[in-house]
Amino acid sequence: MNIKYLMVALGVFLSCGISRAADKKPLLRLPQRDSLSLTGSRFVKTIDTVAFDLREERIAREILSGNIPGFLREFRKIAYMRNGAEIEFYALPDYLAIGSGEDFIRMPMGPLTAQRIADSLFCSLPTALLVDEIARASEGAIEPFPFRPAGERNTLPILFEDSNNAINALYRAKGYRPGQLISGLKKDVILSCKITDTVRSHHVTIYGWHYPDGTRIQPSNNVHINTYVDYSHGIRLIYRIIKINGVEYDIKDVLSDPGMFMLVSDEPCPMAQPNY
Repeated sequence: MNIKYLMVALGVFLSCGISRAADKKPLLRLPQRDSLSLTGSRFVKTIDTVAFDLREERIAREILSGNIPGFLREFRKIAYMRNGAEIEFYALPDYLAIGSGEDFIRMPMGPLTAQRIADSLFCSLPTALLVDEIARASEGAIEPFPFRPAGERNTLPILFEDSNNAINALYRAKGYRPGQLISGLKKDVILSCKITDTVRSHHVTIYGWHYPDGTRIQPSNNVHINTYVDYSHGIRLIYRIIKINGVEYDIKDVLSDPGMFMLVSDEPCPMAQPNY
């Protein structure tokens, strides 16, 4: 079984959207950002009034063309112990964003678009357990900054920008800089057994938004249809090859394995299809 996983890893190193030298952090192998690309504040205006499907397509196009800030191109290694095993994985230090290092918007999006981007870059969305581990490994924290619901306003791109500006203001107040691993920014769109919930099919599962003391606002929840997106949703990518006691595995294989899934998930069952 380990040989199969190692062959999978070798194949993706040669062909997919991650560059990784031996014993070095993986890097997103995206095109370099074009100097003529839209900044975050300009991009968000282009999606202000467009339909959901077109908005999602534009978001995916901008990210996959390389229009992301430079600090999102390098992963951070995170290690933890669980059930007597040492697990190592790599996570981006912040949520997916569009724009330059000086003008970017952390961009909420639907889970299908998030999964498409993740698959294109040989990445995965996190589980709730991994979201907690990322929060524990953070270099600092900000207080969550929720907006009061007002009709459908929380789902509008203008509030995506307002939320992003609030996060950046809290960063400056704490002396943090973009690219640091900081908790308290957003809820995560996660992988979960709830994705295959027959009662709530085609729904998104969200989790997290941690306070500085480690508690969180959002328990794992799949109440929203998968076309619902609001300012509080964030997409954090993790590299699909993880290490368990020094051996490399594809996290999708681990999540679907009845004997191993509990090392990366705190749910009671493996995920037959660990994706949206």
